[in-house]
Amino acid sequence: MESVIHMPQLAPDEFLGIFVMATLVLVFGVGYAALITLSKMGFVPKKWQPFGYFFWILQAYSLYDLAQRVQSNPFTTKVLMVAMVIYLFAPHLYFYLIEESENRYDPVEDGQTTKSLKEA
Repeated sequence: MESVIHMPQLAPDEFLGIFVMATLVLVFGVGYAALITLSKMGFVPKKWQPFGYFFWILQAYSLYDLAQRVQSNPFTTKVLMVAMVIYLFAPHLYFYLIEESENRYDPVEDGQTTKSLKEA
């Protein structure tokens, strides 16, 4: 016997709202990742990081609203929200691992730069 996934019909008048919410999830996600990444790399001042977190809040709200518009079941909505929490910490974990690997495999002695160590 085959299992059948039953999904509720989406109303045609909800298409634009669903499309806009899905687009906002992507736009706010890129904004969050860009601001956090650029501030961690030093291309923009650290004072821009709170704006990145604001984008994350807007992305989480947009994803929740999208889940409600497409009539996701409660379990799926909870899984999406857990994924959003993981997405909050993912850039920080990435940069932490980068820094730790640089410290471990490319140690810089006092007064020397990485370039002068490679030349020696």
